[in-house]
Amino acid sequence: MSARVCVIGAGCSGLTTAKRLKEFGVDYDHFELSDDVGGNWYFKNPNGRSAVYESLHIDTSTRRLEFEDFPAPEDYPDFPHHTLMHQYFRDYADHFDLRDAIEFEVGVERAVRRPADAEEAPGGWDVELSTGEQRTYTDLVVANGHHWSPALPTTPVTSTASSCTATPTSTRSSRSRCAASG
Repeated sequence: MSARVCVIGAGCSGLTTAKRLKEFGVDYDHFELSDDVGGNWYFKNPNGRSAVYESLHIDTSTRRLEFEDFPAPEDYPDFPHHTLMHQYFRDYADHFDLRDAIEFEVGVERAVRRPADAEEAPGGWDVELSTGEQRTYTDLVVANGHHWSPALPTTPVTSTASSCTATPTSTRSSRSRCAASG
């Protein structure tokens, strides 16, 4: 059985994976929940899964983050603004002709590992798409990012040193309520 790969996400990792699969002639389907590539670098991403804020600049120098087979433009600053990072990934997808293979605004709702059966089947993945369609793959690449799902406590955090309670309201701030000490 020849490989058929499911790639989830069209940010940095999803795009570079798709490029390599294409280069080696491996059959793949590529899904992106949003309407464009760029993942976390897509400010105000309509899928709601970008942690980018308006004034964000990357803290890695351009020459350290660019791909060897796709250098950043010479006029990029040392630490690019998020809009330049998003454009870099858009240009990468276009340069390597990856965009046409991406199914935009289609998410993967569920991926279930099929057990390998030495006599019948080599295993693989059953994937359910947000469209309701079911597909089967030999391999699965999950490149859906790591910034989109904040890790928040499920219960309020209460300090035992005073009568203050902090309830997280977002990944960047918390709301505190303190009663007067007696």
